[in-house]
Amino acid sequence: MIFTDIPMVSVQGQNNNDQGFGWVSHGYNGKQTNFSPQNQITVDTIHLLTDEWTNAFVIPPIVAGIELQPGLRARPLAKDGLIFMPTNFNDVFVHNINSGLPLWAYAYPVNMTQVIEEYPAISPYNPGVVESAGIFENYLLFPTTDCGMVFLDHLTGVPEFRGELTRGQMCDNIDGNNGYYTGQIYSSPVVYEKERILITGTTVSGKAESGRGYIAGFNVDSGELVWRFFLMPPAGGDKDWAMQFQGLGNVDPVPDDWGDVINVGVGMAIGQWAIDEETGIVYVGTSAPGPNFNAVNRPGPNLFSSSILALDAATGELIWYYQASSHDLFNHGCNWNTLLGNIEDRKVLFKACDDGKLIALDAADGELIWSFSPPDVKFTVAQNNLNKNWQNEPSTDGFWQCPGITGASAGDIAFAYGKIFYITTNYCDFLKFVPDSEDDLNSFGAELLTALPEGVRRYRKPDPNVTLHIMPQNSTVYAVNTLDGSIEWSRQIPDTPHLGGLIVSGGMVLYSGLDGQIHVLDELSGEEIFSRFIGAALGTSPIIGAAASGEQFIFQSVGGLPERFGQPVSGVFVAQKIRGGPQVPILPDEIEIPESENDGELPLNIVFPALVLILFVFIFTAFGPSRIKNLIKK
Repeated sequence: MIFTDIPMVSVQGQNNNDQGFGWVSHGYNGKQTNFSPQNQITVDTIHLLTDEWTNAFVIPPIVAGIELQPGLRARPLAKDGLIFMPTNFNDVFVHNINSGLPLWAYAYPVNMTQVIEEYPAISPYNPGVVESAGIFENYLLFPTTDCGMVFLDHLTGVPEFRGELTRGQMCDNIDGNNGYYTGQIYSSPVVYEKERILITGTTVSGKAESGRGYIAGFNVDSGELVWRFFLMPPAGGDKDWAMQFQGLGNVDPVPDDWGDVINVGVGMAIGQWAIDEETGIVYVGTSAPGPNFNAVNRPGPNLFSSSILALDAATGELIWYYQASSHDLFNHGCNWNTLLGNIEDRKVLFKACDDGKLIALDAADGELIWSFSPPDVKFTVAQNNLNKNWQNEPSTDGFWQCPGITGASAGDIAFAYGKIFYITTNYCDFLKFVPDSEDDLNSFGAELLTALPEGVRRYRKPDPNVTLHIMPQNSTVYAVNTLDGSIEWSRQIPDTPHLGGLIVSGGMVLYSGLDGQIHVLDELSGEEIFSRFIGAALGTSPIIGAAASGEQFIFQSVGGLPERFGQPVSGVFVAQKIRGGPQVPILPDEIEIPESENDGELPLNIVFPALVLILFVFIFTAFGPSRIKNLIKK
């Protein structure tokens, strides 16, 4: 379905042959722009949006050694008329977009107790959930809870395991490591297609147990390690380790940066990385240093924590770095997407780390072009203080930290129409430093005293002497001009923090809120032109993808939030499309159409009738985690 009276969107620096039929990366494409150029669901047609079908997620199965979380936090992905739903509990569900009927499902088999015994560098710390998956060629790349990943055939769900990317091996016998890895690779890898290098890394817990994180390149076909770039010196310390990077970044290296490397660590951050196929550069975000709030054992700026790194995708050589928070005492890592865009003819790397600031860096050399400090974000603590071991040293009294431990940047940013769109959030936390926590492997360095929000509206009082009314809890959507970092417009989201970022398409800015609604803003003015109530709190932004017929849908997942933002629920998945209005059933040449073009049939060789929720529950209960395939044939 193509709306003939709406022109195709053309955005400088992006592929204008792309008509937005797939959504194959967490950030839409390899540049992680979060912009889809589709032209069916737009400012002129969004009011015609209606629910088409829904899917309810099963309850997570019981698996030894790990507490699986319900719902879905990773964005779904779309390709070849199919929608891919990677869940928080290591399962993937795939449905036909037109009909909503399930095609295949896969459950990754894991016994974390056994994994920890066989791979002792993997910590028993709750490994969290998958934040993003990706599609490369005809495979869904799905990170696993045991420091590996699985390649799933996107049409059949048949799993494939490749070399050193298989279960546990990425975290095994790492040179210079005496700490622990979480096991969970939070975000999907990216692939440098020209040299066929898959780029991923290790994650750490943020506690004093954290290990020696690294970024690595693997041959995508064999899984063989090609290169490894360490983010910190080896255990025991290397006084001159940081000095080899002199002149490559915004923060000068210092001797003895990480001290003796005892009970400290850093890893990759949550978020999808941008890659430039023309230059062969990958842009990586890193986590805050651990322990997050105690720097007694890490005296220097702690390269390369809370940073953006530009690496040669073929060799792993460091090209430049930008450290957003030196000697980070706030857990303000560089999470969320790195975004490759442009300012006129200049390639630019845009990034919003957890400190909330939006920066524009020259993609070739890391030069700071401009920095935008959001005026609506409240800061209560001094940033980048190399003279302190904890935030309110020498006091050990409780204190407010604003932005809080989840940061001020509320998810992925987007690039389109000469603007960067992003959301900041005010969500403060009340902390108390824990003395000697640098020697406690299970400590983050401070105790979080803030109680969970009541209805995600206000804080309970953690201390009778603390005044609550000065602590904001709200968010703001910004449209920032890419030329100079000035504000084009802003729109406040009162009384509610935000999580999940946003996307841009069809002249619209779309985000999902903890108020249970999808919100749609006009990209020109920031005016809200449409909203739709979905249900429970929403912490993942929608995506847009096409059925085999070329008809575009909006997809929204419900559930999967961390407890501090909403009650854990199994959740549902909602597919919506435009009904009514001018339309012509034209199939574009650019989309590869599977066999069937009928709305009521699956467009693939394997055809299934509808599988109801009770059947999924029965299968998982009776047989445990296993791939579900060809259960019932029509």
